[in-house]
Amino acid sequence: MSLVKIMKIYCYLLFLVVLCSGLIACSGDNSELPLQLDTEENSAVINVDEMVLIPAGEVTLGTNEKTGLTFGNEADQHVVFVEAFYIDKYEVTNEQYAKFLSETGHRKPKFWDNPTLNAPDQPVVGVNWEDAETYAEWVGKRLPTDIEWEKAARSTDKRLYPWGANYNASLGNFDDGGQMNGKLDGYAMETAPVGSFAEGVSPYGLHDMAGNVWEWVISTIDDDAIDAYTAKINSELTNGIIYTIRGGSWTNGPADTRTTVFYIYPAQCSDHSSSVGFRCAKTP
Repeated sequence: MSLVKIMKIYCYLLFLVVLCSGLIACSGDNSELPLQLDTEENSAVINVDEMVLIPAGEVTLGTNEKTGLTFGNEADQHVVFVEAFYIDKYEVTNEQYAKFLSETGHRKPKFWDNPTLNAPDQPVVGVNWEDAETYAEWVGKRLPTDIEWEKAARSTDKRLYPWGANYNASLGNFDDGGQMNGKLDGYAMETAPVGSFAEGVSPYGLHDMAGNVWEWVISTIDDDAIDAYTAKINSELTNGIIYTIRGGSWTNGPADTRTTVFYIYPAQCSDHSSSVGFRCAKTP
């Protein structure tokens, strides 16, 4: 097994241990409690249903840059061609998800009653990949692929953050660390309303591609070592299809919020995460 593959697997294992142990402990089953919508106070000032067309063309995935922030799963820099696709300008909100629940009777996500997470304009969290895919199908969309997501986040100039080359804690909802948390971005231990950081958009105008919540994507990875690792941690993943998360969240800093970072995420942990949401994509 190559050194790069070993580094990939090590990074995945370390990330999952920290994320699952921290978030499962703080979750509770509040699925029977309704989301309170104050539509007058929270009237939309943005069109959360808006999608952006990402043109067909090449994109460089990964990075060969060697810094203290670089993980092994970023090391395989390569160029691929991506067909044109549409992607949501914003992360799916609680208000959008509430309409889905009302019309389908689908199970409610965890944290649905948490006042720091359940405002109508905040991104929905506590959903696993099946929930996200079901919602996407309901609105006539799908989840973006891993490659589509990275192109939408960084465009064609190999940038490491949606806004450029360098981390800026004021351009997204991040964990600023200790007593500084919330002082740089205005949010501490909570999600921000979608579209709160207009200066931090990607080259295509997408909001919150770094921070706020991790986003579900779906990928096909033909790496034998990663496929074997995936099968071991999650027996539900079959046929070469794996589920990963992208973009980092309000619980992360400069390393995990890079456009090139991805993590394999086991479905059995995802129900309990207050930091994982999604946005949708669509084929023209």
